[in-house]
Amino acid sequence: MTAVHSILPERLTQVVDAELQAAGVRHVRHGEADPVTAAEAAAADTDALALIGPFRSAAVAEAVEATAPAGLPLLAPVATWAGVTRDDEPGCDDPARHRGTVLRLVARDTEVAHRIAEHVRANGWHALVVAGEHDYGRQLDGQLRIAGLPRAEDAGDADLVVLGGLVGEAEIKQAAATVPLPLIAFDGVQGAELGDREVHLALPFAPVDGVPPRDLFEGLDQARRASRLAIRALDDGASDRPAMLDALRRLGGFDQHGDPLDPPVWLWRAGPGWNVEPDRPL
Repeated sequence: MTAVHSILPERLTQVVDAELQAAGVRHVRHGEADPVTAAEAAAADTDALALIGPFRSAAVAEAVEATAPAGLPLLAPVATWAGVTRDDEPGCDDPARHRGTVLRLVARDTEVAHRIAEHVRANGWHALVVAGEHDYGRQLDGQLRIAGLPRAEDAGDADLVVLGGLVGEAEIKQAAATVPLPLIAFDGVQGAELGDREVHLALPFAPVDGVPPRDLFEGLDQARRASRLAIRALDDGASDRPAMLDALRRLGGFDQHGDPLDPPVWLWRAGPGWNVEPDRPL
């Protein structure tokens, strides 16, 4: 019997299970404790036509070591690292060896960087970039450079701050020292003390009616979308892994790398206690 496997946190697993069970598709759920062993099991299951997950980009890169040689399509609900699908952008020094089998459902970090740069440029602004001295920060800084972000050399010449960092790291204090400049941050700084100022997050999620932001950012809607896409591909007649990959790519609107075409990126306004509300699309 045709099957779809998943390697996801429990709440996302439940969403996938509900969708697949309702459509009469066998669902093999692995959880997220051991993505590599789970990926090996999915690849070895001759009835498996698709895998949904893993959740984190690093786990996707590990999982494809088993799934890609077997030709098993992998739908990545919320992985944003460029190296999941690309090998030609900043941060892709050790990209996933996916052999064209990975389809990503959200905008990669590089696309978010391009949208931020377009927003700053369109307003005639210059941004002071504060980026962490770690792989994530260096990756984002490089992506902003290839996006052509108009830059300021210091806070005195800047209209805003663009922060690429992680909560708890040194760059958070650097950014906090630039108050009262408005700030746009990539994912990863939630909960940080950034001072009394206007703070936005640039995230690869558009608001969805009836879906709380917390659930949206956790990936519940993307897990649902991945499940429905797999169901549509099966209904379209996909009966083996190559046909499944072709159907998923065609029905889901992915480019030749496996990235979504024109994916949403939104600015989310961060309020007291890091409660966020949608502001505008980028």
